[in-house]
Amino acid sequence: MWLLTFSCAFVAGVAWASSQSIPWIAVGSLIVAAAALFGIRRSFTLSILLCGCALCLLAGAVRYESSLPIQDSSHISFYNDSGEILLTGTIADEPRQRGYYRQIIIDSVQLRDGYDRTPLSGQILVNTSDPRPFHYGDAVDLTGKLESPPSDIDFDYASYLARRGIFSIAWHPQIEPLPGRGGSPVRASLLSLNSRLAGALGSSLPEPEASLAQSLLLGRRGAMQDSVSDAFNRTGTAHMLAVSGLHLGILLAAVLALALALLGRQRYLYVWIAIACVWAYAALTGMRPPVARAAIMATVFLLAELAGRQKHAPTALAFAAALMVAVQPQLLWHTSFQLSVLAMAGLVLLFQPLRAVLTSGIATPGTERREQLGGLHPVIDILAATAAATLAVWPLTVNTFGAVSVIGLPVSVLTLPVLPFAISSSAATALVGLVSPVLAQPLAWIAWLFLTYIVNVIQAFATLPWAALKMNLQSNFIISYYAILLAGAFLWGRWARRQHEDEHKPHHTVTTTGSRIRWAVPPLLLSAALVWSAVLAAPDGQLHVIFLDVGQGDATLIVSPSGRTVLVDGGPDSQRIGPLVDKHIPFWDRSLDAIIATQPHADHLGGLLAVVDRYRVDTVIQFRPGYDSLLSFEWERRLASNGTLPVQATRGQSMDLGDGTVLAFLNPPARPLLGTSDDTDNNGVVVRVSYGDVSFLLSADVRLETERQLVHESAPLNSTVLKVAHHGSDTSSSARFLAAVSPEVAVISVGENNPHGHPSASVVGRLRALPAEVYTTAQCGAIEFVTDGDSLWVKTEKGP
Repeated sequence: MWLLTFSCAFVAGVAWASSQSIPWIAVGSLIVAAAALFGIRRSFTLSILLCGCALCLLAGAVRYESSLPIQDSSHISFYNDSGEILLTGTIADEPRQRGYYRQIIIDSVQLRDGYDRTPLSGQILVNTSDPRPFHYGDAVDLTGKLESPPSDIDFDYASYLARRGIFSIAWHPQIEPLPGRGGSPVRASLLSLNSRLAGALGSSLPEPEASLAQSLLLGRRGAMQDSVSDAFNRTGTAHMLAVSGLHLGILLAAVLALALALLGRQRYLYVWIAIACVWAYAALTGMRPPVARAAIMATVFLLAELAGRQKHAPTALAFAAALMVAVQPQLLWHTSFQLSVLAMAGLVLLFQPLRAVLTSGIATPGTERREQLGGLHPVIDILAATAAATLAVWPLTVNTFGAVSVIGLPVSVLTLPVLPFAISSSAATALVGLVSPVLAQPLAWIAWLFLTYIVNVIQAFATLPWAALKMNLQSNFIISYYAILLAGAFLWGRWARRQHEDEHKPHHTVTTTGSRIRWAVPPLLLSAALVWSAVLAAPDGQLHVIFLDVGQGDATLIVSPSGRTVLVDGGPDSQRIGPLVDKHIPFWDRSLDAIIATQPHADHLGGLLAVVDRYRVDTVIQFRPGYDSLLSFEWERRLASNGTLPVQATRGQSMDLGDGTVLAFLNPPARPLLGTSDDTDNNGVVVRVSYGDVSFLLSADVRLETERQLVHESAPLNSTVLKVAHHGSDTSSSARFLAAVSPEVAVISVGENNPHGHPSASVVGRLRALPAEVYTTAQCGAIEFVTDGDSLWVKTEKGP
């Protein structure tokens, strides 16, 4: 009874220490209280340990509140919104791609004033479009303006960043790399290995399967498309994307099975091997709160095995949570930590009651229950586990995100059984891919099947209009809910002990001749699925020209009747272009026959940086080299690092794809145009694609001067489809040029609500006066033309 009183006092203490009315206060406190209540009957030593954990958690909260920075001239936030300054710092983590720009966290900041350097506390979040490679530990100079993080009623971004030690934001500062490195060499090596494994997956798998594999295996969620990430959120399966106890459990099971098979139980070597593998994997994936919590709990269980002591999940959870908070008090305000601890608490306290309820109508109590359930046993376990975690986290999910999924149970039943196979096959692909991308391909095809299944199931359920419900909960309701939930779990535990039910007894299956035969079924199913997927993805004997929706930029994919592929430009976003290309080429094909870079501006060239790293490219045809920009320098560096020698495009060149598809280059001329309104645009690469009686003119961003020259020199301009120059700007598309092209269809690649006002109303008017049917990627999404050389069909992603 005294421990229950202590737990109630602990609730009040943490609430007072935090001085914040957010749900985790009651939640975190009740977790420790529940662990104490379940552990009080175990031993006096256990009770003392739980009391120590509770005191540790309370001390961490008080420590964090008392350690909030004093924002004077020694703190980075003192210089927010005060003009341009010069700083020196070290990159504190691997940069993360965020669409058109990257986010880099700068630590160890020093204010530079001539030769004087003043150390400052706090970190800076840098948002930059600088394409150069930056890595953890790099020392850099920053010149720019610092801004205070914004906050509004819906989301307090400033507090969110402050809990992570970030107090200033810099948009597009000038960055200069410095000699020397900082940070931990061990962490730098782990981040490098993580990046190499991610690269192996990216070069072996298409999107979105590659980014899903990177997230499941390595904890890299940044590369995932927003649409796919939103689908996981709407279906209540976002926890699958964060490396946590589920993923660590799969690894631990595999390691223990292998170690026991090879070494047996002598000297408990399998325990030490498992502990080493658990912490190595946790470190490799970034030691984020969910995986750190799982690693601590796994270590506690393994050490209990070593010592021959009873394992007790509430104790391990309470110990893990309190230890993590004592080391890093800011974790108390991290949503990932709160959700991880709550989900595990739900599994610990609610799984057995829910499983008993689900099995009560199917099987009678007794030792033969597993046999009575038959094939339903794993389904019931998944339902009980998902329901337990959902019941534990949904109020916090609503309070944090404003919505909760109502279809998590059926989606989990359909996807969780496949998850171990997806993770293990992805791991095999990544490891083999480090040695040989060619050898990794067969493994990648197997991983692709499991990953595609998961993506398709989740995206299908996410389209349901009622998949997620928006809600708003009051703090009093949340506290009362968790109190009732905890009381129910406690009362069921006492009742279960009276009934002498033992739900933890291990069961062993006997391998029979029938079960051996069944081992042959999965490989046969996998083989059949791969064969049919390959058949369905084979070329259809027609030319496909797809104008990809890359926002405010250009990207056109050409797929010839025999399946040869040419990508013309890559848009501005290196994250966006990969999934768009992969959607239109076979899953096994990680190559492009040619890339054509029409000009060096970011809205054409930015995405191609990722393309040359992701695909095996046979030929690169590009604009005239020599442009002085960071993007051009990085482009040349990427080509050189991949051993690719680019070919300069010149008027009069042509490329025959061997199946009747011919690409003719109409610009730039042998002697570049100089002194025009924009020499870079006017010397862009213009390509005419022809197949039978159907042709496409891709006019890059050329302006009126180039149009006049092309018309004057009687270039073969007449085309069925025109990709309108410069996103429909009035700097191009003169009436004389349009008359020479005489297109039946015009496509304008343009971003929705772009700041340039593209396309120009006058250009659209001239096109419709031809007359030509006008499509824009802003309205239609991706626009795909299919032709047999005689007829032409058009398909749009969003409708006309």
